[in-house]
Amino acid sequence: MRWIWVIALVSACGKSDAPAPATGSGAASGSAPGSGSAVAAVGSGSAAGSGSGSGSAAAAPPLSPKIKAARCGEPCLFLVDTPLAKMTETFTSECAGMKTPDLGYSDCKQLDYVRNCIYAAHGVVFKKKRWKVFATKPWYEPHPEADPKTILGAAELANVHELNSRGKACKKGMTISGADYDRVKAWFADVAKAPMPKLIFKDTSFDLSETLEPMSAKDFRAWLAENEPKAKSRFKKDNLVTANYEGAEDELSKKLVATIKPADPKKIRIVRIDFDSGESGSEENPWTAGTVVKLVYDDKDQLVALEGARYGID
Repeated sequence: MRWIWVIALVSACGKSDAPAPATGSGAASGSAPGSGSAVAAVGSGSAAGSGSGSGSAAAAPPLSPKIKAARCGEPCLFLVDTPLAKMTETFTSECAGMKTPDLGYSDCKQLDYVRNCIYAAHGVVFKKKRWKVFATKPWYEPHPEADPKTILGAAELANVHELNSRGKACKKGMTISGADYDRVKAWFADVAKAPMPKLIFKDTSFDLSETLEPMSAKDFRAWLAENEPKAKSRFKKDNLVTANYEGAEDELSKKLVATIKPADPKKIRIVRIDFDSGESGSEENPWTAGTVVKLVYDDKDQLVALEGARYGID
């Protein structure tokens, strides 16, 4: 017999291959990448750098006019002066009539490429063979004197920091932003002390779309401890944990958003964490088992709702 049940809580309350910048990694945005759905849309927060690197390296050469001319064909070049969260908006504005390309933020290798593209725009000469691909680009002009530790400005440092964090998360099966990955990992690291909402609900229906019954924070913590006692340590590579952004297509998610009553639903994003048990059925009777926790954030990166679920068979 197949079984599944859900609990929901509603709140009232990588690394560049060039040397790392010396200072100012910036505070990455928690916004979901891409346009997404109405609920998994980009939030209002953008990356904020803390300044360019320190040191007494030679002055950075000015960016070539070729860079701006090539940006619509090589979107990563926008990141020399555009916050990551504004990429799609800026591309649409400056590249009129062109379809916004897949920026590659769900592809681990592409994230590495995009990050190193920022350095390539300044003519940084790469040592690794894989990044010598930039030397084949018509816009690339090598500047051996360009010091990657000091060459980047505040916006670029913030973008590099976010892309690096997102790339690490991607390699672990997390296709969410690096900032959201850090938030989620920190939340699961100490659930006993994590802030809990006043309103807690449990859905007892089979199709996860019926009655939401009240549940205490104490009971929720006990439920999570019983079903995923090692949630903290499972955020490691190849440990059957994935994360992605999810829209509010199902009835329960719609109820969550309706309960939150946000001024703008587009500024709400749902992060779905799936702890797969690794169990599965046969070809004749396929099934999987595990635990799902959805964390819902607003555009100020505040956790405004949680939804938990067990799926599998008894």
